[in-house]
Amino acid sequence: MIRPGMVLALSLALLVPGRGVGPEAASGDPAALDLVQRMVEAHGGMEVWASAPTVSFRETWYQDDPAEGNSSRVVVEQGNRRAYLVSDNGASAVWNGEKAWGVEWVAPMPPRFVVALTYYFLNLPWLVLDPGVVLGPPAQAWLPGNPNEYVSVRVTYEEGVGDTPDDYYELYIDPKTYRLEGCEYIVTYAALLPPGVEHTPPHLLLYEEFETVDGLVVPTRFTIYEGDEVYARCAIGDWSFSEPFDESLMVMPAGAVPDTTDPSGD
Repeated sequence: MIRPGMVLALSLALLVPGRGVGPEAASGDPAALDLVQRMVEAHGGMEVWASAPTVSFRETWYQDDPAEGNSSRVVVEQGNRRAYLVSDNGASAVWNGEKAWGVEWVAPMPPRFVVALTYYFLNLPWLVLDPGVVLGPPAQAWLPGNPNEYVSVRVTYEEGVGDTPDDYYELYIDPKTYRLEGCEYIVTYAALLPPGVEHTPPHLLLYEEFETVDGLVVPTRFTIYEGDEVYARCAIGDWSFSEPFDESLMVMPAGAVPDTTDPSGD
């Protein structure tokens, strides 16, 4: 079952400035670097994505029917990865590059964790070439209930990269199309974990539908699993790579609540 308030489960390990992305930024196994570059090309290449001033979309997290889900507009500034999320219910979360806060934020997940969360899920083909990323050697892999063979690449991080460098992501790449079809991940954001627990169980995210926007192949629907159970569903729409970034939202307003949660637990 989907657990209310627990559907969001990715860390900010990738929350580093976006400049310098590309094969010269990431490091690791040469075969994996070649494979990941092919994945990037299959999703439309690096140039258009990296040069976009913003990435924005509408996300709807739901249980059975997207019409009954909770929708928000997410806008992320590519250069500095500043971000804001504005929900249809009036709540908002902001990361201004230095601190995070929420306005009318009642969700159990902290704004710092949530604000660019779906952005990372959706943009993994490009983000895994960020500085500080380490790519492990490719391996044969299979997805549950799917007879097709995939190639997996383990993504880890250099020490000190982002909020939670102990995270990992296992990419599942179709060796015929080189499209990213899924990923396994853990969460090590300390404020979300019980005392003494270092990370969540692995979760598997499967991308189910795609569309092409400005030449970039991006997901429009995905499902997350914990073991054999559906953990979360999300529909994505209204993609844009040119939406103006609202600079006024980078100033914390009266009534906002600063996010003081601890990502690392140090």
